[in-house]
Amino acid sequence: MRSPCACLLTLLTLAACARPEAPAAPPRAEHAPREQEPEELPFRVLSPREIVPPFRVRAVDGTLLDSNALIGKQAFVVVFFATWCDVCDLKLPVLHAAVAESATPTPLIGVAVDDRQTWPEVASFLRRHQIAYPTVRADEYPRFALAYGPMQTVPAVAIVGKHGYLVDYQVGYGQSHAARVRRALALAHGQSADTPPTMDD
Repeated sequence: MRSPCACLLTLLTLAACARPEAPAAPPRAEHAPREQEPEELPFRVLSPREIVPPFRVRAVDGTLLDSNALIGKQAFVVVFFATWCDVCDLKLPVLHAAVAESATPTPLIGVAVDDRQTWPEVASFLRRHQIAYPTVRADEYPRFALAYGPMQTVPAVAIVGKHGYLVDYQVGYGQSHAARVRRALALAHGQSADTPPTMDD
C-alpha cells in the first residue's frame, strides 16, 4: 500500500465524478432500510493496517450480505457508482473485465449512491453495464457506504484480500487502472494472513 502522500497525489491526478449540485438538501430515503445496520458493530472506515470493517446489509434484490461469510474467508470487491457519473462508464468495464479474467472467482458488491431523485434510472444503468451482482443503496446503509467509501466520490473500488485486509482502493479512472486492478486481485487472492499486503507504484 502506498504512503498517504503518494495516495493523495494519485487521487488528485485521477478523474472522478462529484455529486451534482442540488437545489436543496438530498431527500431522505423513501422507506426504512430492509435490514437495519447492526448498532453493535463499531463504526470505522477502511484502514490498510486493519481488518476491514464488518457489515450486514441487504441488496435491492433482497440478498443479505453478511461480512461473516466474506472477511477472512475470501477476497471480495466493493464498487461505488452512480447513474449520473460519466467516469463510471469508463471504470466499470475495466473492473468487470479484470474480475472475469481472474483465475479465482471474486464476489462483487455494488453500492449505488443515487438518491431518490435519480434512483429510477438505476435499473437501466445496471442492465447497461450487465451488473448482476448484489447492489446496495447507499442512502439506506450510510454507515456501510461511508466505511467502504470514505472518499465519498464515484467511481471508487475497494479490493479486499482473502484474509480481510484492504489490498487497494481506487478512485476515478486512469489508463493504468486495468493493470492495477489485475495486480490487486492477484494479490488479494494470494494474501498472507500475517501481514497486510502492499501495492507498489
